[in-house]
Amino acid sequence: MAVLKLVGLRVTIKDSAFVKFCWNVFYWFEFVNLFVVTWLELINMVQTAQGGSFQDAIEIFRMMPCVGYLLLAMAKSYKIVYYRPVYENLVSELRSMWPQGQVTAEEDDIISTALRQLTYVVQGYYWCNNALLVIFLSPPFVEILKRAMGHEVPLILPFFYWFPFDPFARVYYEVILAFQTWHGLITIWFMLCGDLLFCIFLSHITTQFDLLSVRIRKLIYVPIDRQLVKEYPLADYTEEHLLNNKRDVESYSGAEWETTHQKLLTDIIRRHHALIRLAGDVEDLLSFALLVNFFNSSIIICFCGFCCVIVEKWNEMVYKSFLTTALSQTWLLCWYGQRLLESSEGVSDALYNSGWYKASKKIRSSILIMIHRAQKEVHVTTYGFSVISLSSYTTIIKSAWSYFTLLLNIYKQ
Repeated sequence: MAVLKLVGLRVTIKDSAFVKFCWNVFYWFEFVNLFVVTWLELINMVQTAQGGSFQDAIEIFRMMPCVGYLLLAMAKSYKIVYYRPVYENLVSELRSMWPQGQVTAEEDDIISTALRQLTYVVQGYYWCNNALLVIFLSPPFVEILKRAMGHEVPLILPFFYWFPFDPFARVYYEVILAFQTWHGLITIWFMLCGDLLFCIFLSHITTQFDLLSVRIRKLIYVPIDRQLVKEYPLADYTEEHLLNNKRDVESYSGAEWETTHQKLLTDIIRRHHALIRLAGDVEDLLSFALLVNFFNSSIIICFCGFCCVIVEKWNEMVYKSFLTTALSQTWLLCWYGQRLLESSEGVSDALYNSGWYKASKKIRSSILIMIHRAQKEVHVTTYGFSVISLSSYTTIIKSAWSYFTLLLNIYKQ
């Protein structure tokens, strides 16, 4: 992804020692900038809280989403840097799993659908975040244009940093505005890197689970007879067997079929174990960042909703766009987590729907063991606290709504 280069993250690119050092310096320079400004925002929040009024509380609510995004951005980007070899191994292994040569119509449909969905997700999420960036950073520049046209309007800054001097003094203001614009850019880019890599990895893993299920369903040849009529889905694989392996179907003995099934089953088991391991790698890499993400999501959604209703006018879009982005980001993570659950459970369904009853006793025993293992869903968790799925999204929305109604009641009183 091109966005990785914008923040100095060179995953899967083999650079010389000097070039690698330069990119690392660039990344850590950006990371330290975000770390410093996070503390500047926190200091400003503490000083604002000392005022004690509800108006001061509203100012804190406006700062909270920005602080939450800064923390998430740093956590996600740091994981990519610290576990770079694991990321590169994920990319390498998933790339090697893609089918080589001709694929069936069913496999082509699975692959094309997954890639099309992933393209929509990547493009949509990328431009949604860029729209947030433009809307959030543009008000100061609009005010500057108004002043240039002769209107008496106050200068504003997009973020609420603490400064030991007047940030609106000449020269200081221009420099601070330039730095805050840059900080907004790298915060969004850091977030994009972590979220899109998570979606891309899970998209490829779920696609491989779906392709594995296809391989399993056509593992065993079952002749069409009274028990298997042409209208049953398994009959389609029977016709495919006859079309591609007619000589084997007619000439193979029971022992030869058992040897063939054992070999194919061994490859399927190895692929299944590899996919489970890769899903575990994704969890190890991102589970802590996802825990912080989901903990912050309820708070960010709550405060953005409060600012939309109480602070902003109906035609102002800063926090409305922030709310839309936060909702879409959380939904995407949960949706891909749900896809992983469903595709991994699909392996056990495929084993049951295969022609296992026509296989030898040894193969049937192996398939039974595989069914028991495949019924244990593969998932990604938030550091072990909860499974990432659409149920998690429902919980987040419920929590955010509870916080939001509580704030509204306090405000009305």
